[in-house]
Amino acid sequence: MGSSTHITTRAGNINYFPGKVGIGIVPSEQLTVGGNISATGGIHSTGGISTDTYFFSPNYLGVWSGDTLTSDQVNVEGNDLKSTGLSANLFLKSTGDGRVVFDTIDENEVTFKTQEIDGDLTVRGDIIEYASNNIIFSKTSVFSKSLNSGSNVLNTFDLNQFKTAKYIITLTDSSSNRTSLEVLVTHNGTNAEGTTYGIVDAQATSLLSDITASLGASTIDLTITVTGACDVIVHGVAHY
Repeated sequence: MGSSTHITTRAGNINYFPGKVGIGIVPSEQLTVGGNISATGGIHSTGGISTDTYFFSPNYLGVWSGDTLTSDQVNVEGNDLKSTGLSANLFLKSTGDGRVVFDTIDENEVTFKTQEIDGDLTVRGDIIEYASNNIIFSKTSVFSKSLNSGSNVLNTFDLNQFKTAKYIITLTDSSSNRTSLEVLVTHNGTNAEGTTYGIVDAQATSLLSDITASLGASTIDLTITVTGACDVIVHGVAHY
């Protein structure tokens, strides 16, 4: 009979193995551990790792040198993906060459393909609608200003390529008096003309005395004459 070597371990003691410790080739799953595996160094595998097997570490630091991750091999269960050393308001963007980087949203970078928006849409700024040739468009803007009693100039849309605009105007003062109206404006490059209609006063005395359109240095302007100090809110749609 051949001789055999026995390895003895003692519970509660530190057991040291000065040579190689081998695990037989049968069965194919050569080591099954019911609890955690603790290692102060790396874990190296010369064989494959099955698709339903995972390494878990609550504090993993190192370099991933495994196979390319595909499909749903990485799942983040939660809403916190942490990466240090980054400024705020960045988003993950694919570069087209297989990489993903943190980046900002540049002007005209985001294109929506959907035809519907379910819920509220909040826009902080102007709304610009382009035609199919990307040249002719309309622009929706909101202008506001505190007005003094008498004549006040309100700069509105950019004059370049401007053709016409429609304004819905609300005047309101500290006594909750309100006057609303609509104005339609156009110009021929030299003179601006407008018509005022639909004046509605919530009280007996109107806050509006007069309103005219004019060409400013670079904008279409509304000259608003009011009977007393008040605020104006103008919702305008310009066509270019």
